[in-house]
Amino acid sequence: MDMKAYLQRVNLTDTAPPSLSALRELHRHHVYSVPVEGLSIHSGERIIFDISWIYNKIVVRRRGGFCYENNGLFLWVLQQLGYKTQVLSARVRNQTYGTYGLPFDHMILMVEVEGRRWLCDVGYGEGIVEPFPLEVGWEEEQDSGVYRLRVEGEAWYMERKEDDGWRSLFKFTLVERTFEDFREMYEYQQTSPDAFFVRKSLCTLQLPHGRLTYMGHRLISTKYIKGGRSVKTTQELTEEEIPGVLRDKFEIVLSGKLIPKDD
Repeated sequence: MDMKAYLQRVNLTDTAPPSLSALRELHRHHVYSVPVEGLSIHSGERIIFDISWIYNKIVVRRRGGFCYENNGLFLWVLQQLGYKTQVLSARVRNQTYGTYGLPFDHMILMVEVEGRRWLCDVGYGEGIVEPFPLEVGWEEEQDSGVYRLRVEGEAWYMERKEDDGWRSLFKFTLVERTFEDFREMYEYQQTSPDAFFVRKSLCTLQLPHGRLTYMGHRLISTKYIKGGRSVKTTQELTEEEIPGVLRDKFEIVLSGKLIPKDD
């Protein structure tokens, strides 16, 4: 596992010693370079719970991954660079039913730098682009939208502004976890018929002021407009077109045949 190769993967030549500006740059470059995707699940590849395997997949093979892979690799990077980090467990909100997922449903990171705590998350499909201040009531507009943190008791809610108000993305507590704590859910997310990444063949990448998403037989382009609004356009894809779209739009070439899915 080589730090220089990781930096090259996220389009950086070098990074400064731990600081807020360096953390912001790392976070932003990761989300702009590494997709959130679960395509392995639909192309016959087993996702292994091992940082070395994840490093090889994302850095050497130039793939993406779901939250445990992206944030797991980012955790290793921050630790190697000397950042003070903590792993936190989050539960993603189902936007259809309004319910939250199981414990350890989503992995996020907390980083302490320059006397403040920052939420880092490079593994959520439509989330923050830069570290977010871990402060009650903080509201901030980033390239991907307007976000805020709300607290009820011990639960923190990451919310995003939509046309009709605020929408909760996930909730979490500040109880420190370890990467190993996510092993069981790591397996669940790639095997359970109820898991999001099992139900959908998904690949999504943050762009400057936008997002490109492949799902099932669709390519969705999202343009973010200042103030939290967005405009989406959808292109229908044939099964024969999908490999070319993944190669040309996301720089992903799968080793096995993809079976599109969007349940």
